[in-house]
Amino acid sequence: MLYYYWSRKGIRPSEIHNMPAGERHLLRVFYEMELEEREKLAKLGKPMFTMSAF
Repeated sequence: MLYYYWSRKGIRPSEIHNMPAGERHLLRVFYEMELEEREKLAKLGKPMFTMSAF
C-alpha cells in the first residue's frame, strides 16, 4: 500500500506513518475499494487508469 500511494499519488510513506490511526485506517479502506474496482473492471476488459500526482 505504501508503494502504491508513493508511486501513484505522490504521498510519501512517512506522511502515511505520521497520520492518526483513524486516517490511516480510512486510507486503507479506500485502497482496498480501489483494488476491488480495478479487479471488476479488469474482468470486464476495461482497464482503469489513474493520473499520477506528478
